[in-house]
Amino acid sequence: MNEVGQGPIRRRVFFALWPPEKTRRELLRTSRVAVRRSGGRGAPPGNLHITLAFLGPVTEADLERVFEIPPILSPEFTIELDRLGYWRGSRLLWLGPTRQPVALLNLERRLWDALVAVGFERERRPYRAHVTLARKARRVEQPINPVVWPVSELALVQSSPGARHSVYEVLRVWGLTDSPTADG
Repeated sequence: MNEVGQGPIRRRVFFALWPPEKTRRELLRTSRVAVRRSGGRGAPPGNLHITLAFLGPVTEADLERVFEIPPILSPEFTIELDRLGYWRGSRLLWLGPTRQPVALLNLERRLWDALVAVGFERERRPYRAHVTLARKARRVEQPINPVVWPVSELALVQSSPGARHSVYEVLRVWGLTDSPTADG
């Protein structure tokens, strides 16, 4: 129970692709002008990521079940972020791939299969990989320099409210492997 007696404490968590520092810098450089032109609130550099599975508020017991999931078998792959997009309903400016790599779609499916096996409910919406660039934004039409992101690991991340933006903390990282005997 938490201090006010309203049930177990819950933490908001999600699985994500977390960019290497070089990729993070490229994302910032590529999107700087578009974010400015959108008039939106740019995502903090440390928050740039691609969500694979949003679990939402989970208890410590839920989190323990997540930690028991064996490594997800997936080869390392690259994703080319070459499409600037906008979702009007949420006023979200994003960068994503024109073509989602098969390895990415397989990783997302295998991850959800493992999560469902330990009691989580699969996301119903079709998966669309994207990096959130700005919130409360306007649509921006401009060419974008593609960012090639080498993907070699999967992160479990906690999201906490902050003064202006959510604060993300990486709880655990798993290296991608296409062999059950590889370390990760």
